[in-house]
Amino acid sequence: MRKILVLFLSSMLFAGIYVSKDETKRGDVVCMGDSVNIEGKVMGDLVSIGCKVNFSGKIHGDMVVIGGKVIAKQGGKVNGDMVLILSRGDVNKVKVRGDTIKILSSVNLKEVRAPIKKRSKIRIKIIPPSTHRNRIFSLNKFILDFILWGVLSLFVLLVAEKKVLLTSSVLEKSLGKSWIKGFLLFLLAIFLIITFAILSIVLIGIPFLLLTVFLIIAAALFGYTSVFHLIGRSILSSQTKSSVYYVLLGVTIFSFLKSFFIIGKIVTLIILPIAMGVTYITRFGKRVT
Repeated sequence: MRKILVLFLSSMLFAGIYVSKDETKRGDVVCMGDSVNIEGKVMGDLVSIGCKVNFSGKIHGDMVVIGGKVIAKQGGKVNGDMVLILSRGDVNKVKVRGDTIKILSSVNLKEVRAPIKKRSKIRIKIIPPSTHRNRIFSLNKFILDFILWGVLSLFVLLVAEKKVLLTSSVLEKSLGKSWIKGFLLFLLAIFLIITFAILSIVLIGIPFLLLTVFLIIAAALFGYTSVFHLIGRSILSSQTKSSVYYVLLGVTIFSFLKSFFIIGKIVTLIILPIAMGVTYITRFGKRVT
């Protein structure tokens, strides 16, 4: 089952991307685990995960580089924001119109603001909800998921690192068992929530309802952190890294996959039962099976 999980994640890697000097790329550009060369124009956002990025063109949206190396040459422009997470390289020559955000990155950064052209006073663009649904990849969702799950997972790791490591090692040998038990627990949790919600009308069920919701959230969060650790450790198996690196890599891949409209739902259906199941099996990392 572990091999299936790793192969599934590996199948999401994209081929290298090259945009020549006279070329204009419509829409967003997303690449994972390969090389990116941008000499022309990208009309949407650029998202790079674990790639080597050579950039001398123009990006009309945001530029996000996670866990890779970026080398910016003269003439590079970003009309939106530039986000650098766990990255290294040199972006001194990039002209950025929006904000520059650097998180855990060793990047030579000398922010150069691009000249702002005169624009209309009305800058708000209203997009119908259907347009958002039709987009295959959502950059905003990726960034929000990465920040949210990253902060929560690092908090769990800080509080209970040994238990997370233990649960991750158990999960490596019992993925299928964890999913089955987690799915049954999820159904039981829904039943209990509905039951206690009905009983809360007469105030009897309120404490039980709050306790049930708390346990579900705690179990899911602890289990997700263990899953992230396993994903990162499986990919970086040949390297010795700290648990923080493993968890952040797992969070990055999870957030990336969730940002795709259909794939995100499938990933949630797979990982949520696993997270709850392994938490139950190990009793929050207190028992080895």
